[in-house]
Amino acid sequence: MTEPGTSGNELAAYARILTEVCATGRRLSRDETATLRAHGERAAEAGTGLRALVRDRLAAAEEVRAGLDRAAAGHLLTAVTQAVDAFAEGHERAQRLAIRQQEAARREFIDDLLYGRNDTGQLAAQAERFGLLLSHAHAVAVAEGPRPYEDGSAVTRGVEAALIARFGYRRILLSTKHGRLICVAPGDQGGFLRHFAKQAYAATDGGRVAIGRAHPGVGGVVQSYEEALNALEVAARMGLDGPRCCTPPTCWSIRCWPATARRWPTWCARCWTRCGRPAAAPGRCWTPSRRTSTPVAWPPRRPAGCR
Repeated sequence: MTEPGTSGNELAAYARILTEVCATGRRLSRDETATLRAHGERAAEAGTGLRALVRDRLAAAEEVRAGLDRAAAGHLLTAVTQAVDAFAEGHERAQRLAIRQQEAARREFIDDLLYGRNDTGQLAAQAERFGLLLSHAHAVAVAEGPRPYEDGSAVTRGVEAALIARFGYRRILLSTKHGRLICVAPGDQGGFLRHFAKQAYAATDGGRVAIGRAHPGVGGVVQSYEEALNALEVAARMGLDGPRCCTPPTCWSIRCWPATARRWPTWCARCWTRCGRPAAAPGRCWTPSRRTSTPVAWPPRRPAGCR
């Protein structure tokens, strides 16, 4: 039984090539190799796996062998080996092309998502392909280290493997942008982003990680991403080279992860960038094993609306 991606004409052409090659004992010609390579490409586009493709060709070779004399049959194994190489090359080339196209589409989607440059309805439809429901609130975490990171780098793969091992496949998007690790997660899965922060901090050898607030809709992802970037900028301006936690009062709830249980004043990112005033509210600090509240040394009263 042949696979759906294998047509009768292709099998007939394959059998004819084997018969001609075995009759003379020659190698496959350039045109014959290109024909078989094209068969492998079409099989990959049709969704036929390489193992099923090779199985069909071996079965066809057995039928060809039955009609060959003893001298010609001695060349069959060599001809089949060359044919399988051509099939596999075409199949693998089609797979690589499909992967590059998917990566390009994913990269374009991430750019549109983080900058809101596409139509809202079209962007929401594309998001479903990547496991995101933009009708819900989402938060964005951004991690940066001493060097830039790409999608296929060891750091990115390690963080992704750690997240999948603990949470499995959820409606999460993990990627890179401008050398930083980006994680988009539903707003009700804060534990996922905190675990991402711990893993990214360890993988980047103590790099900075910031988490923006959760916001609904397509624009919410853009806003949360900007909040996380601004938190990283504030941390760089303040020279925070160690773990800190920042919970601003009424303006932004941005957390720089991981944190320490040491007493450290909480700073408002908006106030710091504008006037340098400290936040007038107690902050919270986390460690990987526990969460403790650490009051700051100034105005102890929490302003209205502070979370």
